[in-house]
Amino acid sequence: MDLERTSLEKAKIEKEGIDQFLKAVNEKGIELHDLILVRGDKVCYEAQWLPYRKEDMHMLYSLSKVFTALAVGFAVQEGLLSTGDAVVSFFDAELPEYLTENTKKMKIEHLLTMSTGQESEPPILNYEVEGNWVRKFLEIEPSYEPGTHFFYDTTATYMLSAILTKVTGETVVDYLKPRFFEPLGIADYAWDESPQGNSLGGIGFNVTIETVAKLGVFLKQEGTWQGKQILNRDWMKRMTSNLINSAGGDVYDDGDNWGYGYGYQIWQCIPDGAYRGDGAYGQFAIVAPKENLVIATLTGTEDMGGLMDAMWKYLFPACKPVDNDSIKKDVSVKELFYVSYPEGKQKSDISVAGTYQMEKNEENIERIVIEEEKDVIHITCFFAGGETRTLAYGYEQWEENRIAGVKYASYYTCGDIRMVNTAGAYAWENDRLCLKLCYLNGPLGVTAEVVFKGDKIKIQAEKHRSMAMKMKYEFDGVRIMSE
Repeated sequence: MDLERTSLEKAKIEKEGIDQFLKAVNEKGIELHDLILVRGDKVCYEAQWLPYRKEDMHMLYSLSKVFTALAVGFAVQEGLLSTGDAVVSFFDAELPEYLTENTKKMKIEHLLTMSTGQESEPPILNYEVEGNWVRKFLEIEPSYEPGTHFFYDTTATYMLSAILTKVTGETVVDYLKPRFFEPLGIADYAWDESPQGNSLGGIGFNVTIETVAKLGVFLKQEGTWQGKQILNRDWMKRMTSNLINSAGGDVYDDGDNWGYGYGYQIWQCIPDGAYRGDGAYGQFAIVAPKENLVIATLTGTEDMGGLMDAMWKYLFPACKPVDNDSIKKDVSVKELFYVSYPEGKQKSDISVAGTYQMEKNEENIERIVIEEEKDVIHITCFFAGGETRTLAYGYEQWEENRIAGVKYASYYTCGDIRMVNTAGAYAWENDRLCLKLCYLNGPLGVTAEVVFKGDKIKIQAEKHRSMAMKMKYEFDGVRIMSE
C-alpha cells in the first residue's frame, strides 16, 4: 500500500527548485538512485535513476537505526522496559568477568543517544570476530561517565537490538511487523542478523524508497498513521529532539551537518527544526516540520554533506505555504533518469575476445573469458574450486546480472537478499576497456580498466562506497585462446 499522491501544484512546491537541486547534485557528481518528496502526507514528486528501480529493496546502512529506536519506543509503550534500565541488567550470561562503575551506570537512554561513555567501537560489525557480540561491547571500558560525551557507535544500536530480543523473544524486525510494518502497509523488507540471531539494529536493514518516505511521514506526524496514534507522541517528540551535543563527534569530515545535535538515533539538521534519519552514502529520511516536507533519498555518494546542502539551498525554498486540507489527491510528477555510463567509444580497433590465463591473485581467479556482441560485452571469471561468474556490460545501456550465492559479508546472514543484483556498462578509451558495475541492492559500485597489450591483459579494479578494508585490486594475465 503506497502513500497517496498529489501534484506539485496542489502541494505548492515549485518545480524550478527541484530542477535546480538536480542540476546542483549532478554538478557535484552525486549519484542519486531514488528520490521522493512528500508534502503533508502525499507524494508530489518522485524520481528514479536506472538501473535502480523504486520497487527494489536498498541497503539503508545507519538509517536502520531509526527503526530500532521505534522498536524501543514500542517496548517502552508496552511496559517491557524503560530508558532508565541498566544495560548490564539484561545480560547475565554475557557479562565479562570485570565490570567498571561506568559500565554499570550505562542505561538504555545512553545507547539511544550515543552517550555510553565509550570512545572506541568494537569491530564486530565490520569484521568477522569470534565470541559473543554483547560481551565484546561490554568489555570496552567507558572513558567518560555515561550521558556526558557523544560518541557515534553503531554497536550501541546493536545492543538495543539485543536487549529488545531479550525482553520480547523476537528479533527487532519480527517485533516491528504487527506494530509498525503492517499498519503502514509495508511488505518488502529484510534485516541482516548477527551470529547470535539478533537483527543488526544499527545497520543492515533493506527496504524500498516508498518505505523510507513512509518512515519520514510517520516521524513528522509524531507517531500517528491514518488518524490513529500508533506510537506514543511523547516518545516521538523526544526521539526527534536535540538531546545531546554532537559537535566534535567526528563522524564525518565533509561539513557541519553532523554537529547540530542528536536525539534517539536521529540527527538534527542545519535548518532550524529539521531532523533526519541518516545512512552512509546518502540514505536519508529528512523531516522539515516548518516546511511540512519529507525528503526520502537512496543514494550512492561520499559527499553526503554536499547532498544535504543542495537540499537546504534549493528544495526548502521551493516549498510555499500550504494548508494540509488543500493538498488533495492528484497525479505526482514522475521523472526517470540514468546513472552515468562510462565515457568513450562503443568499439575498439583491437579484438579482445578470447580466454585469458590469469596470474596467481588474491581473488583466486584462474581464467577469464571475454565475449563481444554488438553492444554487450560478457566477462566470465573461472575461480579456483570450480565456481564461475558471468557479468554483462552494455554500451550506453545497463545490462542486469543476478548472481546467486554471493554474500555482501561473512559476519551476518540475511537469506532474503542472497541473490545479488548488479548492472554493468562499458566504453572504450583507446586500448582501455572501461567497466562500471552498480550493485542495485545498495550504494556499492565497482569500476575497472582492462588494458590490452598484445596478448597480455592487466585489470585494475576499484570498489566505491564500500565498507570493506580492501578497495583496489590488480590482476595480470595472458591470452591463451582467441575466439
